[in-house]
Amino acid sequence: MNSNLVGSEINILTTVHDKYLVCGNENGTIRFFDFYFKVVAWFSDCYLHNVKSISFSKTDPKPSHNNNEYAGDTDEIFSCSEFLVTDSNAMIAMLESKLFEEIEPAKKKGQTIMHGIKSAISAIAVHPRLPILAIAGEAGFILLWDYIKKSNTIENYEHFVKDEGKETKKEDHKIFTRVEFTIDGSEILVAQTNGEIRILETQNGQWKKLNSPLKTSETKR
Repeated sequence: MNSNLVGSEINILTTVHDKYLVCGNENGTIRFFDFYFKVVAWFSDCYLHNVKSISFSKTDPKPSHNNNEYAGDTDEIFSCSEFLVTDSNAMIAMLESKLFEEIEPAKKKGQTIMHGIKSAISAIAVHPRLPILAIAGEAGFILLWDYIKKSNTIENYEHFVKDEGKETKKEDHKIFTRVEFTIDGSEILVAQTNGEIRILETQNGQWKKLNSPLKTSETKR
């Protein structure tokens, strides 16, 4: 096996196109081998962290370049379908075979599909009128995700781990247990482990100021 893999934990081991063995590694690299364990292609400098998942599309394989006179160290030009990679930093990126031939590190980065949910998801809700998901993370944030445009509409993580402008102590951290949109979608009701219900304004991602807290229970997790 290639010496560059020594010391790097292999998280993903799969095959594709009945011709390649694919390894997704702890150091963020992805390597393709033939069935004689000879390295055929590798993807590094892709701004990926610990590789957690690899999924290939059902489209026809595309060659990494169109120069038939050059095939690198292999007997043929490397060719594979585009594929999605998920890493430990909640990055989902799409990579193509042509990135293998790129020389400049800045051009090796794939297309970012999604990035940001570095947390277990504790609750989720769908906007009543718009293609938007409200996603609450146990790490203490709420993400509004447009699933048509595939982009964040609100991404203000620092705001959610603070309480009334003061830093929240780790032991006092309030986990969101439930999120629900109001009928018109202008606000989100957020239930917390300390028994409180807070109201988040959808347009600006700010907590709505109330005259008194909505306290429903004294129970703490």
